[in-house]
Amino acid sequence: MNFKLALAAAVAVVGLAGTAQAADLGKKAPAAANYVKVCDAYGEGFFYIPGSETCLKIGGYVYAQYGVYKQSAAWGLAYGTRTGENAISTGARVNLHFDARTNTELGLLRSYIELQQTIGSQPWANGFTGTSLVSMEKGFIQFAGLTAGRATSMFDFYTGDHLSSIYETAHSDTIINLLGYTFSFGNGISATVAIEDPSTGNGNGRRYDPAGVYGPVKHPDYVANVNIAQSWGSAQLMAAVHQNTSVAVSNKFGYAIGGGVKVNLPMLGASDTLSLQAAYSKGALSYVSPDWYNFGNYAAEDFFVAGGTIRQTAAWSIAGGITHGWTKTVSSALTASYANYDQPTAAGIDFRQFDIGGNLTWTPVTGLSIIGEVEYKNVDFTGVAAARAGLVDRNGVVGFLRIRRDF
Repeated sequence: MNFKLALAAAVAVVGLAGTAQAADLGKKAPAAANYVKVCDAYGEGFFYIPGSETCLKIGGYVYAQYGVYKQSAAWGLAYGTRTGENAISTGARVNLHFDARTNTELGLLRSYIELQQTIGSQPWANGFTGTSLVSMEKGFIQFAGLTAGRATSMFDFYTGDHLSSIYETAHSDTIINLLGYTFSFGNGISATVAIEDPSTGNGNGRRYDPAGVYGPVKHPDYVANVNIAQSWGSAQLMAAVHQNTSVAVSNKFGYAIGGGVKVNLPMLGASDTLSLQAAYSKGALSYVSPDWYNFGNYAAEDFFVAGGTIRQTAAWSIAGGITHGWTKTVSSALTASYANYDQPTAAGIDFRQFDIGGNLTWTPVTGLSIIGEVEYKNVDFTGVAAARAGLVDRNGVVGFLRIRRDF
């Protein structure tokens, strides 16, 4: 009797289990756990790092570039041995950046890292040739108004509307090691002071020295700006103090001042802007233009030594540009600039520089841009010294196609 009861109970249990399994086949599988939580406090693309209160955004781009290039035979920057002849250039770049932000009791804590590698043929990417190692383009920490690390110079404001692949227009465009503090007054108004290491600027940086007269770096550059950013656009006044050190005579401080404005033009298009900037320097050329080193056959330096003293070079520039969206997928950008270089000695070689660059961009889908650009540079030497040195005016033009994918 007991055996029969046990057998009946076992059959009942098996039957119930089978019925339950059959019913489960018609049900949906439970949703996978969402381990990545969206962080919408800092804009699109941020997510919480699992197990922390830090929000992270990962982005970057990849592009390929194909160009043709021609410059006058007198130009010092030659394409291999084919000076003054047509040439081609290609380039590819990979860029990754990481933006991590944490809201703390004392304010926002942010760290930013940007890495990239470039492979190209001369004169693509401002004369870059061959293969580069993966480089830290930027890497800085921000906390309660403080910025420490490698970042855009606090002097910089307007850096052009077009891409400036080879011939960069006249403006300061420098990534540099710095320590700065920004105080916000509210209503989009802020003021920044910073110290910047002039020996760490990208490109020619602040230390290009073709004549070999510069001495060691003894002071950082002292930089300050006042900025306003509102719905109509933005504007900035900036100044920098830069020490000229010589291997032979006593040191002397130079300076640079500038101002710029960028105005939004929603009446023309949602992304339309108009920009204008001017700068003057004495003994601090790269704050006026980053491209002085692109003029071969003579020395364009912050200062020269004459009569046992430092004689500082003066330079000024004005630049402007416009960006216009023709349709939702087609836009164009144009930048033009004029710069004047005045060497301090009677035997000095003075020149004027004119640049213009423009492009047309097609964005068929989000994240993909196909850009065609043309850039032109002209250098006009002035004064008796240039004629005695046999320097003749020079110019160059480049056209290229860039295919870029942002993510």
